[in-house]
This record gives sequence, structure tokens and C-alpha cells, in this order.
Amino acid sequence: MSVPSIPPPKPQLPPNWQAQQANAPAGSLPGNPGLVLGILSIVCGLMGFVPLIGIVTCVLGVVAGIMGLNRARGAASQAGTITSVIGLVLSAFTVLMWIIGMLFLGGFLAILGSVVGGAAMMK
Repeated sequence: MSVPSIPPPKPQLPPNWQAQQANAPAGSLPGNPGLVLGILSIVCGLMGFVPLIGIVTCVLGVVAGIMGLNRARGAASQAGTITSVIGLVLSAFTVLMWIIGMLFLGGFLAILGSVVGGAAMMK
């Protein structure tokens, strides 16, 4: 007597997976541009010499991420919006550090100029 074989269970998919795949163009998901721009804005925000590019890319990433969320609720769309906001915070912090650094540098150069100028006048 042989034991009847039981077929393996079918994979569980979300109820609207066909609609999500039908709406997305081939090779692209709605959240991918927001995710790419968000990661680029984080990289630019961490690099000290390109924070303004990071601000531009994070604004574009937030817009693309929100558009992706409106089109299809997916992990890439949500991650794109989150990474863009993180990039915005990092880029704004870097710009703020640039401004504070320039103020300190300007003050230091003014003090140095007055010291050197005062020493030259004493001779």
C-alpha cells in the first residue's frame, strides 16, 4: 500500500499583486526613483563638499517617493520617502556646519589681521 503524495502548497501572494505588476512598466517599480534619489541625497549629505546637491536630490526624492506611494503602496516607495527625508536632514545639517565654519573662519581671520596689523604698526 503506497501513501498518496500531497502536492506542495501554492505560494501566498498579496491579493492585488497582479494589479501592481500590471500598472508598473517593465523593469521599473514606482518607488525606485525615490529610493535612488534618497540614497544619493544621503551620500551627498554625508560628503562635506556637495550638500546643496543633496538638498536638491532629496526634494526630488521626496516628490518621487510620494508619487510612488500614491501609485502603489510598496516598500520601495516608502523607503524612498524615508531615505529622502534622512538625506534632507543630513544635507541641511552639513550646510549649517558650513555656515558656522565660515563664520568662525571669518572671525579668526579678522582677529589674525588685527593682530598682524597691530604688530606692524608698533614697529
